[in-house]
Amino acid sequence: MKKIKMFAKNVFKPNRMKMAALMLLCGTVATFAQNSAGDYTAGTNALSTVTEEIAKYIPYVVKLCYAIAGVVAVVGAISVYIAMSASVMVA
Repeated sequence: MKKIKMFAKNVFKPNRMKMAALMLLCGTVATFAQNSAGDYTAGTNALSTVTEEIAKYIPYVVKLCYAIAGVVAVVGAISVYIAMSASVMVA
């Protein structure tokens, strides 16, 4: 029983109770601030519209990436060919 009383005294110290009350108050205020903001349909509709518009650009971006990769591959192949041609002449 003494252990329980000591535990209760340690848990319910004034500083800890003040901190717990402050955390509870801050959490409650944040919850009310999020819930009382109002109607979110405008933001939701805007996000869905933006998502659809971005999805339309994906095929163009993929083709652009393929074109860039093709140019990099051709330049790399030419530089390797030049390096190998030069090394054949040296040997």
